[in-house]
Amino acid sequence: MQKRILAIDDDNDLLEVFPMIFKDRDYLLKGITDISDLDKTVGDFKPDLILLDIWIGAIDGRVVCNYLKSHEETADIPIVLISGVLIDIDDVNCTPDAILQKPFEIGDLLGVTNELLN
Repeated sequence: MQKRILAIDDDNDLLEVFPMIFKDRDYLLKGITDISDLDKTVGDFKPDLILLDIWIGAIDGRVVCNYLKSHEETADIPIVLISGVLIDIDDVNCTPDAILQKPFEIGDLLGVTNELLN
């Protein structure tokens, strides 16, 4: 069965690159730039993993991470926090399953994704 990855990022260029990265793997990818319907999107898409930018416009991805991790329906979905700024795991103030620093190597993204989904 295809694993589902939800990418949440306000960078449209990155959301266009993600499908190319995952196209030859058994993953179904959905990218969104707006989290106004996050509960509906997650409920409808049922992701196995979430790639979450630390800044989605004016919204702090760490708050979104905490929101998802605090709800029973989404608490067990692995979250990879993606940051364009250097952050330390102790300074994140949320509980992602992994952190990737932009720009990241494709191999690192695939490695983290495979580790969290298998």
